[in-house]
Amino acid sequence: MSKHKQHGKSRAIARAASPKSRSQESSWGWNKEFWIPALILLAITAAVFIPSLSGSFVNWDDPENLLKNENLRAFRYEWSWPAVKAIFTTDVIGNYNPLSIFSFAIEKYLFAPDPKAAPFVFHFSNLWMHLACTLLVFVLFLQLRLGRMAAFIGALLFGIHPMRVESVAWITERKDVLYGMFFLASLVTYSKFVQSETSRMRWYMWTLVLSVFSYFAKVQAVILPLSMVALDFFYQRKWKSPKILMLEKAPWWVLSLLIGLVNLHFLKAGEHLILEDNIANYTALDRLAVGAYSYAIYLAKWIYPYRMSPLYPYPLKLPAGAYVALALVPAFLAAFLYWAIRTRRRNLLFGWAFFTVNVMFLLQVVGAGQGFLADRFTYIAYAGLFFLMAWGCHWIMANRPAMKTHLYISGGIYLAIFAYMTWDQCKIWNNGGALWEHARKYYANNPLPWAKAANYYREEEKNFAKAAEFFSQALKLERKKAPAYNSLGKTYFDQVSYLNQQDPNFQQEKTRLTELAIRNYTSGTVEDSLAGGPNPKITSEIFINRGAAYASLGMFDPALRDLTRGIQLDPENEDGYLNRALLYVQTSQFEKAILDHNEYLKINPYDPDIWYERGLCHSILKQTAEAIRDFDSAISLKQTQPLYFAERAKAKFATGDKSGARSDALRAQQMGLNVPPELLR
Repeated sequence: MSKHKQHGKSRAIARAASPKSRSQESSWGWNKEFWIPALILLAITAAVFIPSLSGSFVNWDDPENLLKNENLRAFRYEWSWPAVKAIFTTDVIGNYNPLSIFSFAIEKYLFAPDPKAAPFVFHFSNLWMHLACTLLVFVLFLQLRLGRMAAFIGALLFGIHPMRVESVAWITERKDVLYGMFFLASLVTYSKFVQSETSRMRWYMWTLVLSVFSYFAKVQAVILPLSMVALDFFYQRKWKSPKILMLEKAPWWVLSLLIGLVNLHFLKAGEHLILEDNIANYTALDRLAVGAYSYAIYLAKWIYPYRMSPLYPYPLKLPAGAYVALALVPAFLAAFLYWAIRTRRRNLLFGWAFFTVNVMFLLQVVGAGQGFLADRFTYIAYAGLFFLMAWGCHWIMANRPAMKTHLYISGGIYLAIFAYMTWDQCKIWNNGGALWEHARKYYANNPLPWAKAANYYREEEKNFAKAAEFFSQALKLERKKAPAYNSLGKTYFDQVSYLNQQDPNFQQEKTRLTELAIRNYTSGTVEDSLAGGPNPKITSEIFINRGAAYASLGMFDPALRDLTRGIQLDPENEDGYLNRALLYVQTSQFEKAILDHNEYLKINPYDPDIWYERGLCHSILKQTAEAIRDFDSAISLKQTQPLYFAERAKAKFATGDKSGARSDALRAQQMGLNVPPELLR
């Protein structure tokens, strides 16, 4: 009897992995034992994330990824296969995640031609993808031989943990939930492949197909083969054998290498691997300390996610805690591994290994990017730690039944705290103002939150006074001052458009604000790329903005010089061609205006107003056929602008097409525009 007790105690882990337990606990399919807890799991997770659905876009990569993405412009009007090709052959801000951008294209084409007017569409997709990930974690935990209640608890932790918010509530992080969905689905089918005695090739191929989608959604999918190795270890396969480790996983090693190289290429091409000033002088020891410090913080935030922020900037000087972490984290891990291996704690080793392999390339030892931490980096990695918590619950329920009540009460309170924190954290991502005001609380000495908040107040709330105040504060903190001067100048110049023209002081105030803008643009040129700064695109933007400001004051010669210089620095800057074309129109140089319209339309062929403007120039030059073609293009893109129809009516009338002119004139009149009577005859 005593021998039996001792055996039962030492084999507690193995008991959870027995064939009998496997058949009882990890079976899942179309039965209420699986789907009732699954639906409850999804309902709770969805309820906690409801605030994310009312959010808008934030000025933190959302414009670059969706709102201003040139490859997505066409999908407002038509399905474009050339644009699809461009999506899969280009990057966005140095990131190659084409499947995520492609998903935006589908949503834009089907549901949201004007994305900014329909952010709910994109937030809803992020949420349902997260729900799919949560369900897949539940399935995977069942396959890992956890009981249904333990698997439910682990999956619920995955679903509602506050560190999920950044990946779900931030539209740009579609790539997290999308890659995560296919990543987890791949692990589920791989687990079936490992455990099945029949149809193994079918599960192998499903794993390969699903994983390809994950690779194209986000580069972090390159960890997939290492995650598979962790599963091999858990299932007690001969994971170190060349047949399993190399031959069986050869497709994934190759895919990981290729996708990794593609991403490295785009990062280098866009100069996104250039270190920030405050980390450029970090030594190799400092960077190792950053990695250990990040690892320790992720472990701490797994238990209690404190001080969550969209930005964790590198400090100019590493805190002492980073060097303490560098000493303690390796020692702690060595002790843990020694104990776990010696006592054969396979479950603990698997959970730790899954977390570590999925976070190790994100510890910022290399030092790229604007911060040394990111909540989103834990999206898949934490599944390993949640498995540890779920396994602990499973062990207590199996071996300490008297503690079940305490487990349910304490666990319920813990989960309720997480649910509230997640609900509340979603509100921080509601808009750019809330997001950057939150970051500013923690990092008031960093210029980025000030500048991002200022940009929100300028672009969204049109609160120019507050925007100028915040940009001025960012300017004091910023080392690279050219972008800050440019932003402050743009704030003053944009304010002119919102002045009351009936105010007797309008002209005086317009001149004052425009001169302030020019002064700041000029200050920016002192620190631009021509003076040794790193970014010619910023220099181009400064010259083009200053040229527009000069033109608004009627100073056409300096305006033309600045606009031309800006275009030379960045021939892809569409605003340069747009502003110079307007200047040429103002000075009656219509042929030159048309040439700039041509260049602009090469970059952005989906702007109906510029087709219309070019048509007007052709009309003035008596190039009637060309004018009609331009008005046709404008109308094909936007059929609700009466001016387009009225001008085409005039052009048709000039060619003698009175019937066509009358039809267009009637259409313009029906939309409320007064048209010349002769066009209606």
